[in-house]
Parts: sequence; C-alpha cells; structure tokens
Amino acid sequence: MAICEHSDFSVLDVENLRLHYDLTLSAWMERFNAEEEAISKMYDEHFTRAWRMYLAGSIAAFRAGSLQLFQVVFTHGNNNRLPATRQDLYSFPAAPKNV
Repeated sequence: MAICEHSDFSVLDVENLRLHYDLTLSAWMERFNAEEEAISKMYDEHFTRAWRMYLAGSIAAFRAGSLQLFQVVFTHGNNNRLPATRQDLYSFPAAPKNV
C-alpha cells in the first residue's frame, strides 16, 4: 500500500483469491491428468511428476491457508469513477466447464 500511496495511486479494492485459486488449480490438475500421456511425450516423466507435485502442493497450501493470493485494484489518486460495490464484477454468467 505504501508503494501505491507514494506514487499517487489510490487503492480501491483488495481481495484474497485464495479459495478461488484452489478451484482454479484443481481444474488445471484435472486437465493435466487427462492429458498426462501427451504431456509426458512432449517433455518427460520427470517434468510430469514435478508439475503434478507443484499443482498438488499449491492446492494443499491454498486450502490450508498457508498460501495467499491477493488481487489489488488501484487507480490514479484523483480518479473517483468507481462502482460503490463489487456487484459489477460478479454479474456475468459463469463460463462453461468444458472450455
């Protein structure tokens, strides 16, 4: 926050995306598992094991709360054009699961 304030930026919103990112990584793991054979052919078994470990470890850390991911929205200090709530962010329909 101090970095933004010293550079004439105003912090508008801070949101912890920890629980959202758990879901994102879980979806990545599903897709990775579905394509494991092709990925191993493109790279190797060592890469496949390492990537699975990274995904599984990250999922566990986000679920346990030991890993955090913050989204910070900021603007120039004199910008007062912002919504009063987050309603606009969540008014779009969810993307289809099989995209």
